[in-house]
Amino acid sequence: MPSQFECFQDGCNFMVRADSDEEVVHLVREHAQFTHDITLDADTIEEEIERV
Repeated sequence: MPSQFECFQDGCNFMVRADSDEEVVHLVREHAQFTHDITLDADTIEEEIERV
């Protein structure tokens, strides 16, 4: 089942959908680091992943 994550930063339209949670976590961590200059741990991201 695909997984989805939407960025929670104000004004950011980033959304990612992938076939695995691991792929979503990887892409979200890259986005957070390069776009918002923040580091997120996998647990924080996994709490916000939606199943679609």
